[in-house]
Amino acid sequence: MQYFQMIMALIGVLALVFALFWLMKKLNKHVMVADSRNMKILERINLGPDKMLLLVSICGKCMVLGVTSNHTEKICDLEQTEEELTQLSEGNPSFGESFKTVLGNMMNKNK
Repeated sequence: MQYFQMIMALIGVLALVFALFWLMKKLNKHVMVADSRNMKILERINLGPDKMLLLVSICGKCMVLGVTSNHTEKICDLEQTEEELTQLSEGNPSFGESFKTVLGNMMNKNK
């Protein structure tokens, strides 16, 4: 009899947990996150698990932030604006683009 009560209590608690998850899922569908026009993450570099450097633009002013799971710290302010930084990076391909180009050249040589 004790085992039956213990199993029923466990099933009741699990049902309550699943009901709360379902309710939170339904309620969170109506929450909308607005895109910010004044804040942008321009670039992100992962340094390790839960550690990264961010290049952010806030109202056109750029800065470098160090972010960990417990702390965010401004490392420095940049003199360039967001527009100047994007113009500088337009001439330089990203790593992904460079990798695709090199891989494509290697595949063409093998043919």
